[in-house]
Amino acid sequence: MHARITAHKGILVVELVQNPAPEAGATGVRSNLEKLRNLGTIVHDTRRYLGVSEEALALLKVVKRGLDRIGDFAWFRSDDGVDHFAWLGGPKRLVDPKEVATARSYEILGHQVIPNEVPAGARAAIEANF
Repeated sequence: MHARITAHKGILVVELVQNPAPEAGATGVRSNLEKLRNLGTIVHDTRRYLGVSEEALALLKVVKRGLDRIGDFAWFRSDDGVDHFAWLGGPKRLVDPKEVATARSYEILGHQVIPNEVPAGARAAIEANF
């Protein structure tokens, strides 16, 4: 998994996950957290590489749809049938779903359902700031 989305007290926790390097001879892609210098973050092939908890999915469904081609979140299918999820911001972001908007073409697409295991640091930040 390259990224996961969980939720705590109504706040989304969106984060890249450093997955281990594939073993010698194995196929696979490694997420690299050492080379991040972008305005936004994108996960390709969300069916394989994006985990979303049931709690987070419920919040992702209520984020208002924006009018622009870009938004705080974008979830889209490319012409080759692969699903992609993108968010504005770096490798870790806490998001109040009532305060953001999606890209106008946003829709819930392929992903893996994961347990809602929110990192302790994210829980502490949410309790202190939201």
